[in-house]
Amino acid sequence: MSETSLNLTRRKFMFLSSAAIAAPFVMNAAGLVQDAKGAEKQLTYTIAPTCIGCHYCFYECPSGAISWGDDKYEIDQKKCIHCGTCASVCNISAAHAVSDSDKK
Repeated sequence: MSETSLNLTRRKFMFLSSAAIAAPFVMNAAGLVQDAKGAEKQLTYTIAPTCIGCHYCFYECPSGAISWGDDKYEIDQKKCIHCGTCASVCNISAAHAVSDSDKK
């Protein structure tokens, strides 16, 4: 390899590595990446004891996170993708969102 082509290869490497390091910062500044503050505001969905077992939330849940508990449906938080489908199909508003401030 000649000295000229070696220098060109080094320049390409430096350019690409600099771009890879800067990309997340640029995308965040452009609003293309959700920052960590948005993750804190994620809602948790729960089903209240007023659940009458109408099965709408169970059949509509895309992740299969809802199952029958002792006397009502329950949401498995490990499977839940926080889409809000359960709350939107619940006729009596037993399935609803709970924010972090409501939990305390």
